[in-house]
Amino acid sequence: MLPGFMASGWRKLLEEESEHQWLAIGLFFVFIIIGGFLIGGTTSLEGMMLGTDPSHELEFENGEFLIEIEYHEDASWGDAHSGILKTQVGFKMYQQMGSDDIDDILPVNDPAIEDITLFTADSDGIVTFSSALNTLSTYREGMVSNQTLDDGYGSEFGIHALAVDSSSMLKNRLLVTSEDGGSGLRGLNGQGIITTSSALQDSLIWDDVVYLSQSTFLAVGTYTVQSSPSQSPATPTTQIVLAHVYWDGGSTAPQVLRQAMGNGSEIHSLVRTSDGGAVVATNQEFYMVSLDSVQMQAYASTVMVYEYEHNRAWLFGARGSESILRIDVSTGESTSKNLPYPLPLQSTAGMIEGDVLYIHGFDSNGKADRISLDLTLEGSLSSGRGFLNFAFIVVGVIMIVTQAYLMVEKAIHLKKA
Repeated sequence: MLPGFMASGWRKLLEEESEHQWLAIGLFFVFIIIGGFLIGGTTSLEGMMLGTDPSHELEFENGEFLIEIEYHEDASWGDAHSGILKTQVGFKMYQQMGSDDIDDILPVNDPAIEDITLFTADSDGIVTFSSALNTLSTYREGMVSNQTLDDGYGSEFGIHALAVDSSSMLKNRLLVTSEDGGSGLRGLNGQGIITTSSALQDSLIWDDVVYLSQSTFLAVGTYTVQSSPSQSPATPTTQIVLAHVYWDGGSTAPQVLRQAMGNGSEIHSLVRTSDGGAVVATNQEFYMVSLDSVQMQAYASTVMVYEYEHNRAWLFGARGSESILRIDVSTGESTSKNLPYPLPLQSTAGMIEGDVLYIHGFDSNGKADRISLDLTLEGSLSSGRGFLNFAFIVVGVIMIVTQAYLMVEKAIHLKKA
C-alpha cells in the first residue's frame, strides 16, 4: 500500500510541477553559462601596480637608470636592497635598509664603480662585488674588506660571477673568470686557496653559475659558432651553453662533467630551485635543470622571476606584452596569465620579496620604474575571479538545495492529502 502511494505521489508531483521544474532547470543552466563567461573574463592577474609607495622614499627613484639591484629578504624592512644607480651626477653604489637608512658602499663617483664586473648580495644584506683583477670585495655592516686571490702562478683574471656551495661548512665557491685566452672557471675554498682555471676556449664565454647539489654546479654561457664561408664575420652565430661542473673544494681545477647546447643569443636569468635544481631563461628558450638532466621548452622572455614557495617560474616578455607565462617547475606545465593592462616597462630585472613580485625596467621615455604584483590576490575573495568563483558556488548550492526542499515539501503535502 505505502510503496504504491509514494509512487503515485511522485507521479502527481512530476505531472503538476513539470513546467516549473523545467523552468528552474533552464534558469540554472543559464546561470551556469553566464557564470562561466564571467569567470572566464576575469583571468587577468589582479593587483599589478606601476610605481612605488611614496612613503618608502626609495633611493633608486632619484636616479636615471638602475644598473644592479638585490633585495634582502631577511631584513626587517620589506624594500631593503642594495644597488648600483646612475644619477645625474654620476654612479652610486649604495645599500638602503630603511626609508631614512641609506649608506654608500663606495663613495659616490668612485671610479671603481664603473669597473664593477660582479655585484651580488645575500638575504641578510652582505654584498660581494669585484672592481679589480684578482679581487673580491665584501660589504658588511658598513665596512668594505678586500680579498686578493693568488693561484701561485701570477695569473691575472677578472671575476664575473660566483656561486656558493651551501652544503659546505667552508662555503666553497666557484668563480666565473675572464683571463688571457678566454673565459674560465676557478674554485675558491673556505681557506682562501684558489685553483687554476678550467680549460679555456676562445669561443666560449661563461656568463653565470649556480650551485646545485653534491659538489655540482651549473655554469651557463654562450658559444660563438665559427662562421661558414657563406656567413658574414660581422654577424656570428651564437648558441647557449649549459654545463654541469664538479668541484669539491680540492686543489684541482673544476671539471666540466657534461655540456648541453641550445638556441638563443642571451641568457638573462639563472636561479637555483627549491629542489636542488635550476631554471634558466634565455631570449628564446626556457630550461629546467636537475643534477643529471636538462629539459628545454621553447618559451621566449626578457626576464624570469622564480617563486621558491611554489616552485614555479614567471616569464615576462617585452614592453607592451598583454600576458605573462607561469611554469610549474615540478611538472613542466605552463599557464598563460593575462595582465590587467599591457606591460608598461621594458623589463631589466625581477625578484620576489615576501608575497610581492617586483619587476624593474624602463618605460617608452627611458625613465626607470618598477611594477609590483601581489601574489596573494590570485583566487582570493578580494579578487574579481575569486569573488565570482565563490558567488558561483554559493548561488548554485542555494538553487539546488531550494529545489530539493520544494520537491520534498510537495511530496509530504501530497502524502497528507
